[in-house]
Amino acid sequence: MASIQLTNQLTTTDKDIPTPSAFDGSARTRAKDYLLEVELVNQPISIDLFKDLSTSFDPYVQVFQVPKGNRGANLAETGTFVAQDDDSGVFPNSKIDGFDTEYFSGASKPLTSLPGVDYVVRVTSYNSLASLPQPFTLQVSTPSGTVALKDPITGATLDAGGNIIGGGSGDPLTGNLPVRRFFDKQAGSHFYTTDPSEKADRLNNPARYQSEGDDFIAPANGNAKVQRFFNTASGTYFYTNKPTDIQFIRDNLPQFRAEGEVFNSYNTAVSGAIPVYRFTNLAREWENPRNITHFFTASQADRQAVQGRSDFRDEGVAFYALPPA
Repeated sequence: MASIQLTNQLTTTDKDIPTPSAFDGSARTRAKDYLLEVELVNQPISIDLFKDLSTSFDPYVQVFQVPKGNRGANLAETGTFVAQDDDSGVFPNSKIDGFDTEYFSGASKPLTSLPGVDYVVRVTSYNSLASLPQPFTLQVSTPSGTVALKDPITGATLDAGGNIIGGGSGDPLTGNLPVRRFFDKQAGSHFYTTDPSEKADRLNNPARYQSEGDDFIAPANGNAKVQRFFNTASGTYFYTNKPTDIQFIRDNLPQFRAEGEVFNSYNTAVSGAIPVYRFTNLAREWENPRNITHFFTASQADRQAVQGRSDFRDEGVAFYALPPA
């Protein structure tokens, strides 16, 4: 049997959602989402959600189906709702049994792994929470293969404490985090990340990637999430916190694949913030109009050097961040 278990807690910083209870009116509660990857198809999936017996927390678990490879902070909201449970474990714990249809919503068979999909497991409460934090234990198992609980934004694997493996507290949307810049020699462009596993992958491949240090700091209190898109035509990445950019890409650039929110930023020049500038690499588009490629920098020296080149177009400030240490 494949099984994974983690212990965490619902807190005031978790997602704010309506309570699942139909009797709570407009009451709200908190929810924490986990990306579930199941190695093998046609595997019954069992999910147990246990509360701390010293609390009044009424644990409630929901499951959403999403296309494999999708990432983002709102995966559950964009996925297909497939299962839920309130008290079917040893009361009042929640349990979705992969061999039983009783806990399924709108389905005629047990929760079973399908090809081409992942799952979002949402930990929440049936009613509004009288106090926070509320500790819980989540366990997922299948008869064969492997299962992994991951961060829904980055796809990084989580440890038994809900932290990104190798990343300390790990979540790229909490804490001031340095954004490392890498030059991709193969794609001829730059890659920016706060994620420890992404950094390690590139540091371990110096033939392709050259580390250029930390370009700026993603602020813990940033008011705008930066989204990342992968251009499948050019092998390059685009970063933006602007809703207009995101909508334009969705409507007009099918070669761009959304990879979700990757770090925090500011959308205005708050006190202590610095601008991160954006340039379009025109030479790549002269090769092929689909090869839309951008360069981002918080360095004034880099900015001045690129402004003097005819093969780059200055597009102003992409977003604001904190200066590197």
